Parts: sequence; C-alpha cells; structure tokens
Amino acid sequence: MTVHPCKAWPRLGCVIAGLIMLAAQTVAAADKLILASIPYRQETTLVSQFAPLAELLSRKLGRPVEVAIADSYEDIGARLHHRVADLGVLGPKSYVEAKEKYPDIIYLATYKNPDAFYHSLIITRRDSGLESLAALKGKSFAYTETGSTSGYLYPRHMFRNAHLDPDTLFSAAYFLGKHDKVYEAVAKGTVHAGAVSSSGMPDAVYQNGDLFKVLATSAPIPRNALVAGSHLPPPLVDQIREILRTAEEDPAFKSSTATSQSKGFLIQDDSFYDIVRKERETN
Repeated sequence: MTVHPCKAWPRLGCVIAGLIMLAAQTVAAADKLILASIPYRQETTLVSQFAPLAELLSRKLGRPVEVAIADSYEDIGARLHHRVADLGVLGPKSYVEAKEKYPDIIYLATYKNPDAFYHSLIITRRDSGLESLAALKGKSFAYTETGSTSGYLYPRHMFRNAHLDPDTLFSAAYFLGKHDKVYEAVAKGTVHAGAVSSSGMPDAVYQNGDLFKVLATSAPIPRNALVAGSHLPPPLVDQIREILRTAEEDPAFKSSTATSQSKGFLIQDDSFYDIVRKERETN
C-alpha cells in the first residue's frame, strides 16, 4: 500500500513532496524552449511562419519549442536577459539595440530569402498621382513603429538623403505597428504613402491587388537575426547553430517552407549588422 508523504509525515512529508513537485516542474520548464519574435506582422501570421522552425528545432533537439510573439520591438532583449525566452527573432534595428543594452545576447544566424538582405520601400497607390518623395509634402504618411528598421529607421534616412525633413514633411504621420497594416492603409487610401518591408510585398499584392507604386527603395538591409539568451549552455547553442546552418538540407523543413519567404539561415556574426549601427548614428 502506498502512503502519501503528507499523511505519513504530516509536516516533513509535505515539505519533501512539495520540493519534489517543484523540482519536477522546474525540469519540465527547462526542457521547453521559448522562441520569441518581434511583432512585425499579425500574431497568427507569425506563429504560422515560425512553425517550421519550431518543428525543426523540436525534432532535432528532442524538446518542445514554443513560439511567442512579443508585445513590442523592444522587449525581446529583456525577455532573453531575464530568461523568459530562450531564443529570439529580432529585426536589424531591434537586434542592434538589444545587443547594445544586453551585450551577452548571442548571435546565432540571419534569415535568408533567398539571400540575407531586404529593402525598405516607400510606397503609394499607382493611381495616387504621386511620383516622388518631394510630392509627399503636405500628405499623410504611415510608419510601422519606431523600433522598425524598414518601417522607420531607413525610410527617414531616405527622406533626408532627398533633402527632405521627415519631421515636417507630412500633414500627418501615423504609426500602425505592423507592415501589413501599412500596406493595407495605403491600399485603401487611408494614407497617401507609407514605409514598409520589401519582404511583405508579395503577400500585400495577393491581399490587395497589384496597386502599389514604389517611390523609393533603400540600400540593402540585413535580414532578421536569430539570437539566443546567454543562459543557454554553449554546447546547446552550438547545436542550435548547426541545425540552422543545415536547415535547408532537412527534407521536412524544406517541404514546409516551400511556399514561405524564409528559406533558411546564413551564419554570419555580430559585425554583419554594423551597417545598421551606422544608419542609427545618422538618425
């Protein structure tokens, strides 16, 4: 007959039982990895987008990988630092800023589609009658948010390169949070123009029709960085980096990303984002 420890030893037994349960919960929590992403698109879209990566890591590491979408571009670094997340997907600007604030964040890889660069686009409707950045004077404009690379940092630099002041150029400037929201606002004519990531153009055309005109295109921007918290053991970090390096060779991952924009990963290092650091210095 099994006797519950709380009955056999009313005080000591309950303490021991509680410690055993706590230890078991801690081990279970440690076995699961949390992959957190900046909220650059709708949450359901991002969870679906990261599902192939989560499945690949889970299968190769033999542990669950859960996707979580952060509340803002700024809080991924804090989540990693405080061990609320184990892995993170950061935009170029948010990576540089997180690395500056939390130097112990570990760079793992850069997304590629099919290469490791994308662009910021300043767009309007084809039928808007707008033909240049200067034509946006007195018009309404949409950014994503201040933490965005292609939705804020680079477009402001493009305006300044055209000898235009983005702080005084528009009749109104809005922050819509996500790239697909900016595409949608431009498509509906809610704003005259907006700043978006080139990566979102195929989906935007599919959703809204081929009605966008590109007024300006930025210099190449490094794609999103995949990073790890410093609390992960070095052998595990090396294992994850190798999984990412060979992801395109995995039949299941290749099949599940056949229609996705993210095809695999390029292993660089932190200096790959120095061009973004220089861009920040001029803004």
